Amino acid sequence: MKKYFSFLVVAVYTCLSSSAQKKDEINYSDPFQIDSSEYFLIPRLIDSENHEAFGKGKGFLPWGNYRDIYFYNTKTNETRKLFGQTLALINGFGPRRYYYEEKPTETPINILTNHIVYLVRTDNFNGDNGLDSEDPVYLYISSKTGEEVTQITPKGLHVLSWTTAKDKKIILVKLQLDKNGNKKFGNGDDEVYYRIDLNDDISKIKCYPITL
Repeated sequence: MKKYFSFLVVAVYTCLSSSAQKKDEINYSDPFQIDSSEYFLIPRLIDSENHEAFGKGKGFLPWGNYRDIYFYNTKTNETRKLFGQTLALINGFGPRRYYYEEKPTETPINILTNHIVYLVRTDNFNGDNGLDSEDPVYLYISSKTGEEVTQITPKGLHVLSWTTAKDKKIILVKLQLDKNGNKKFGNGDDEVYYRIDLNDDISKIKCYPITL
């Protein structure tokens, strides 16, 4: 009986020690090369290492979303974060893939001629102390080197979809307005369209409503 008890104590201690020493995983999505340049995008996924930073809100953290995106320069061997210290919940450029699946061959629609577009949550709109699926998605844009990242859709309007013109000079965005003021986006809220006129100079990009 004593031998059995001693064995049980050792087993429990071993399990607790292993649990205490276990390190949470850090997960990344597959990289995307920007055109044929020296730059690659390496998205970091939401994982057990960083999910607590988003708080405990009313919603959830969408599967396959990014915590941030690293721009890796193969010539200088340097990396830089897109959002850095800004808490951001970034929609994935495509479905999350595993090693046994065929890797994507097409360039993501997010990579335009002179810019990269991102769908991002950065605003705890409902004030529940959590950044998650209950908060609005905004359209952000940056240069192809990850600089001048800028929000280009209005605060408080939730992006439902976006369509780029074939000449890559205009984006039409369908958004949702919190018409009833309940800090949610869904039934009872109006849909509106905005037009975004792109420009090589990000500071000159214009976003304005379309009258329908």
